[in-house]
Amino acid sequence: MTITVNSISTTTNPGTSQQVPKSASTGFGDDLNSFLRLLTTQLRNQDPMSPLDTNQFTQQLVSFSQVEQAIKTNKQLESMVSMLSTNMLASSLALVGKKVAVDSAEMGLVDGEVQFSYTLPATAKQTELVISDTAGNIVWRGAGETEPGMHGFTWDGKDMSGRPMPEGTYRLDVGAQRLDGSVMTVPVTSFGTVGGVLMKDGTASLAFGSFEIPTAKLVAVLN
Repeated sequence: MTITVNSISTTTNPGTSQQVPKSASTGFGDDLNSFLRLLTTQLRNQDPMSPLDTNQFTQQLVSFSQVEQAIKTNKQLESMVSMLSTNMLASSLALVGKKVAVDSAEMGLVDGEVQFSYTLPATAKQTELVISDTAGNIVWRGAGETEPGMHGFTWDGKDMSGRPMPEGTYRLDVGAQRLDGSVMTVPVTSFGTVGGVLMKDGTASLAFGSFEIPTAKLVAVLN
């Protein structure tokens, strides 16, 4: 099982105290001293020939309050995202070791085989199944079913010469023609046992060997 966790570490020198940074949620409206220092600095450095008026100071104070609210809102959103990510990871971990179906024509070759299914919308004049690697190289091809409906296909992980292919991610493409010669669009589903769960940018992904796919692509849990 693979779980990626980002960590933040801090280091302090022996004999010294670590200064805790002031919270971003401390608002200008609540901190009178900070505002007065800012106000005094502005007064000290303003152009005597063109001093700021009261309305301008008031507008600045309003702007400070808006920044404060934006900071608080961002903090709350960060907290919500963190909670959602934790819940998503916890629910996804229950899938580890389960055989599932995912909406993908790709799947990781693990333990020497990959299982797919494809659905023909109508009777096909001919159907060809093509297995390719991540570089687009064709490693196996053969004839498929022609009757309409869903058909299962298990690739044994060997190329056209019968040589075992290395573990990795492989893709099934199905080329099919209707009886009138027109090309069909054939959806493909892949099957595999979840080997791990990863969190990336707040999204949980399922791992099947080297292949990863978001949990949103999950179609069914089979056992």
